[in-house]
Amino acid sequence: MIHDPSTAWDGPFPYEVLAPAGADPDTPHAEMQDLSFELMARGLMTPRTQRAWHELRTTRRRLLADVLLYAQEAGPEAVAAAREAAEAEEAAEDAEPDVPPEAEEWLRPPWAPAERLADELDGVPLPPFPGPPPEPLDALVRFDR
Repeated sequence: MIHDPSTAWDGPFPYEVLAPAGADPDTPHAEMQDLSFELMARGLMTPRTQRAWHELRTTRRRLLADVLLYAQEAGPEAVAAAREAAEAEEAAEDAEPDVPPEAEEWLRPPWAPAERLADELDGVPLPPFPGPPPEPLDALVRFDR
């Protein structure tokens, strides 16, 4: 079971806080009631873990926490691979857009001499720009909307 981090919970999610003590959604409720002894024995009883334990030891709050969990069918390797794929997809969205194949045809010079001319002009210094346009750029650009 995994917790959706976008769900609202007042404070840290209790299962995540109590994970070092071995508490998870599959922990029987009777063991959850006695978890405070395990926390004290391991030296993990802090105000933060005590609050998390109080939230999970009552049936009402524990059921509320369980509602925010998702069943995880795949193992940790599949989850890690899915996370990497999502991060790669996000990085690809942030990268420079590629030219669509149907647009490449229109971006090519219309004839071979133009390609040679572009190669010959490569590295030729251009004269400086004469200055700002006479009108604001916003006046020159028009949108259909």
